Amino acid sequence: MKISLCIDYGLHASSLTLITQKLFNELAKKMTDDKTFTIAATMQASNGIGDVNQHYDCVSVPNMGGYQFPHSTVLSSKNPFIGIVGIDEVVLGKKVFRSNALWKRNKPLIEEQVSKWKNQNHLVPHIHTSTISDKKQIIENFNIPEENIDVIPYGVDHDKFRPSENKESARNKICHHYYLKEKPYFVHISERNWARKNTLGLFEAFRKAKSNGMQHNLLVVGKNDDVVWKKAKTIPGIVMCGYVSEEIMINIIQGADALLLPSLHEGFGLPLVESMACGIPAITSNVFSPPEIIQDAGLLVDPYNTSDICEKILSFTHNKKLQEDLSQKALERSQDFSWTLTAEKMLSLFRKYTEKELDTDFENDYDSAAYRTLTTICQIHPDLKMSASQDLLEFDYSRIIKWALEVGLEDLEVQDYLIPLKSWLKKNSE
Repeated sequence: MKISLCIDYGLHASSLTLITQKLFNELAKKMTDDKTFTIAATMQASNGIGDVNQHYDCVSVPNMGGYQFPHSTVLSSKNPFIGIVGIDEVVLGKKVFRSNALWKRNKPLIEEQVSKWKNQNHLVPHIHTSTISDKKQIIENFNIPEENIDVIPYGVDHDKFRPSENKESARNKICHHYYLKEKPYFVHISERNWARKNTLGLFEAFRKAKSNGMQHNLLVVGKNDDVVWKKAKTIPGIVMCGYVSEEIMINIIQGADALLLPSLHEGFGLPLVESMACGIPAITSNVFSPPEIIQDAGLLVDPYNTSDICEKILSFTHNKKLQEDLSQKALERSQDFSWTLTAEKMLSLFRKYTEKELDTDFENDYDSAAYRTLTTICQIHPDLKMSASQDLLEFDYSRIIKWALEVGLEDLEVQDYLIPLKSWLKKNSE
């Protein structure tokens, strides 16, 4: 079986990019071990060049966040698989937009795309999403038959996201980094769309908790608009960390007492699973996917009720036994999630709906998949878009392979696509 995995959807969104990176990495490792299929990283548009059905048995876009209907080049495949990641704009409308003007501008676009889903969903026979909650929302809003949707949860990298060896030391390290007194803190993983994350609602709940004598700080990680930064300055104890590296983010999570994520909507909630893998429980929303993800490994709140959020925060801080119990449950629950398991379920899905596979010669197909993956990396990496264009036109991969070995394997943007190909890269560099 020959699989095309489109990796250029959602390059602007770190969570969407993470899905393709980890999924490709796991599938490519399995490709090398099993030798029963090949997988190539591709661009959506490239699947429309020539007869795609001569090259691949299936085309997958695993991370279509939001409401967009799939690109025509993907649908030209005989066997497209589409992963839908959260349709909060469709379900909640204006509530998840940062301004009324932004909502008005996007509303007609949303309505147009929803209409396509309702009238043309027969063109997308295979859909997968990450939670039962999301599946129900897709059925209700896009009129897609239930039997056409599979639920495949996302994973977590347990090698990176794991409990610290010394929680107090991890916490103090972060406090020193941000010039804070050594005392406990919560963490909130935010984003530019603070409306969906309910960041301002959380700030108000945190303010109420502080006025009741709570000692914890709140560290806010992620890019945010000025309105969030300005509000944070008015509330003692809120520390705006801005965008941080993955390493620093993991350190912050490891030192936290809990993740505060009372979002209005989560399609899956990767921060929930990442925090649980570190033994950090969550105080999160009682609507949509979070209850399904954390089960009994955290506390649930009404995201529209700041008093409820405040009360749950205070009850957590006042109960050491509760903190310890939830931490242990969080760590146990996190074991149900891994990118290896996600990849295995995706591969099973591809095989289930690929009735007649193309003729294969694994070694030749592996070469083709590896070269296609390198080409795609050149198309998405800012340092290679121009510098490698002539090499691609001449089908000369020598410099590209040299870059991949010397730079790419350490480059966070593309290393997940290259690490499984390391042996092949070394072989073809000789």
